[in-house]
Amino acid sequence: MEDLDGLLVRLKGLDLRKLLSYWILNERKKARLYSVLAQKARDLGLDDSVYDVFRLLSLEAARHDRKLMSLYERVFGTDELLEVALPSLDSLSLTEDFDGGGDVFKVLRAALELETLAEDVYGVLTEAASDDYMRAVFSYLGSTERLHRRTIEGLMREYGCGHA
Repeated sequence: MEDLDGLLVRLKGLDLRKLLSYWILNERKKARLYSVLAQKARDLGLDDSVYDVFRLLSLEAARHDRKLMSLYERVFGTDELLEVALPSLDSLSLTEDFDGGGDVFKVLRAALELETLAEDVYGVLTEAASDDYMRAVFSYLGSTERLHRRTIEGLMREYGCGHA
C-alpha cells in the first residue's frame, strides 16, 4: 500500500515520458473503475445522481486518456507507453472501498481521494512539461479534476457524509 504523498514524490522523479505513460494507463483504469461503480450504483438502487456522477467521471477519464495519448504521440512520435515500476490505482489503498460498493459514503470518500490524487498528478505533469502548450493542457486537465472533486463534495453533502 503506497502512501499517496510518497507516490507524488516518486512521480516527480520520473522523466516526462515515463510520467505521462504512467498517468495515461491510470486514466484508463479510472475510466473502467468509474464505469463499474456507475453500474453498481444502479444495481444497488442508489439515487440517479450517484450513477450520473460516476458515469460522468468514467467518460471524463476516457476523454483525458484520449487527450493525453494524442499529446504523447505528438511529443514522442509513438503510441508505445513505457512500463513504470510504480503502484497503479488498483494497488493504492484508496481504491479498496470501491470493491464492495455497498457503502456509498466510503465510495464517495474514495472517489474524492482519487480525484484529489489526479489533480495533484496533473500538477506534477504541469511542472514537468517541456513547452507552454503541454503546460496548458495539463493545467486544464488538472482544473477539470478539481471540478470533479467539487462535484463529489456536493454529492457527499447531499448524502450528509461530509468530506473530512
